[in-house]
Amino acid sequence: MSKIVTIESQSWLDNARNGDAEAFSKLTREHYAQVWRFLFKWVKNRDDAEELAQETFMAAWRSLSRFRADSKFSTWLLGIALNLARNHHNRSASRNREVELDETAHLDMPASPGSDPQVQFEHMAAIRALDRALDRLPPDMREVMLLIKVEGLSMEQAASMLDVPLGTIKSRLSRGKEKLLEEMTGYL
Repeated sequence: MSKIVTIESQSWLDNARNGDAEAFSKLTREHYAQVWRFLFKWVKNRDDAEELAQETFMAAWRSLSRFRADSKFSTWLLGIALNLARNHHNRSASRNREVELDETAHLDMPASPGSDPQVQFEHMAAIRALDRALDRLPPDMREVMLLIKVEGLSMEQAASMLDVPLGTIKSRLSRGKEKLLEEMTGYL
């Protein structure tokens, strides 16, 4: 079945590159959730993530003829989303505003261990601490951590997307892990 989806997706991509808006709409539906989650992790605001996701797909539609297919379509989309998130971050007047996590913000997280309220509270506190620790990483390390550890891209894909050498990606990933471990020592 996965092969059918891949063939179907490739067909949609080919048709969209030839100007078929309906095929692009199908690609959008297929990739929207991944792009939205990625952006939400960056901007921490549902409305901003929604707006940036829409901008991502509009930009992708406008520049689809420049998609070289030397990476996966989803990787290319995340590259567009990353650039938009960076721009948004730079425009944002209040970079360090506090954001409350709502119950749907982490739907893809594993369930809290046990049913003990104290354990659940500690679990959520650790998640919030990790989220804050990620926010405190330098932007270049944060990008690499999000792309590789959260989105599941390979180091090679991240290097291509960020247009930096593979060694730089490895270094940023290693330093990012070290900094996160330092920040999270009270929760480990």
